[in-house]
Amino acid sequence: MQKSRKIIMVIVIAAMLAGIMYAPQANASVWHPPQRIPIFMYHASSEYNPGSLSELFVRPSEFERQIRHLIDNGYTFVTFDDWFNLHNIEKPVFITFDDGYECNYTEIFPILQKYNVRITIFLVTDPIGSRGRLSEDMIREMSDSGLVKFESHTLSHPRLAYISGDCKRLRNELKRSREIIEDITGRRVRAIAYPHGSFDARVIAAAREFYTFGVSTIHGKHNTALHGNFEIPRLGVWRSTTMEQFIRMLEN
Repeated sequence: MQKSRKIIMVIVIAAMLAGIMYAPQANASVWHPPQRIPIFMYHASSEYNPGSLSELFVRPSEFERQIRHLIDNGYTFVTFDDWFNLHNIEKPVFITFDDGYECNYTEIFPILQKYNVRITIFLVTDPIGSRGRLSEDMIREMSDSGLVKFESHTLSHPRLAYISGDCKRLRNELKRSREIIEDITGRRVRAIAYPHGSFDARVIAAAREFYTFGVSTIHGKHNTALHGNFEIPRLGVWRSTTMEQFIRMLEN
């Protein structure tokens, strides 16, 4: 009897140890197959020739054609709030706008409402409410619609990698812009788009303190197996971009 109890105890202890060794760990990262995700970069929109910096101003009619193509081909419009669930989303695509021009509200927002499409706007906060830029009321309305997620493009749009030796200014550009956007929208800001595409290791280190993602102007699709979350590339769309070029960027 005593011997049987000892044998049972040995079996129980062995089973417990096996459970400790092989039970899944709550904090272990889960592997997912690599994805190549198109993240398109826009700036502004105008049907007519806007004069200076005209390449930034995609025609609203062309933007609508591009959106319809994505819808017709089964793409799902996502934002950085969806990032950690992208492996469960069929054909995810990001539409991003930089700077925060007023035409994002007057020209682009109606198209989003028409097709129920979600986009991201990387907002420079110092010019909010100035001529040609989004106002707080516009930002709030767009955010409340659920169709536009606002992320940071810094306070004043400097070349961050050129802010030499001034860590206080660098941190302020990153921190205050996030706080201002969150105060206006009431929603968490997760991502920073580096103005002019300017970043280096020091900028990334500072950005990690305030954000989960850093977005660049490096051309290409985001490859989850190759690119870090603070070196995310994008596909630039310009006034001169043809529909054929847009499709090629999407499919290559």
